[in-house]
Amino acid sequence: MNADDDRDLKARFAALRDEDAASAPSLASVLHGRTVRPTANRSRWIPVAALASAAALTTVALLATGGRRETSLDEAIAAAQSIASWTAPTDAWLTLSDFEIPDSVPSLSLSSVTLPEASTEETPQGESR
Repeated sequence: MNADDDRDLKARFAALRDEDAASAPSLASVLHGRTVRPTANRSRWIPVAALASAAALTTVALLATGGRRETSLDEAIAAAQSIASWTAPTDAWLTLSDFEIPDSVPSLSLSSVTLPEASTEETPQGESR
């Protein structure tokens, strides 16, 4: 940037400031503007009404199920077995052919690593194998 660019930028910003100042209202008119007391906003009561209706619905649901008869032990066991035997219909998509997840973590020892055998021949310096 040179000095001409700086002067050009300053002039452009000054023109923008003058344009904004011409369209802005005076401070006196802003300070003596309307002083109307805000009315109660109905939208702030929406969360309170939603919470109250949720509490009422929960109370009704709890009272409606409170008179339910006790299930026998055999019925409870049958229901638990039924739930435990359920499988998702998409489980078949998860099976991969010839893929098994190991049950344990493999260990790495020197016997499990195949090391190259050292040759008994000496190679002259400067030659590589």
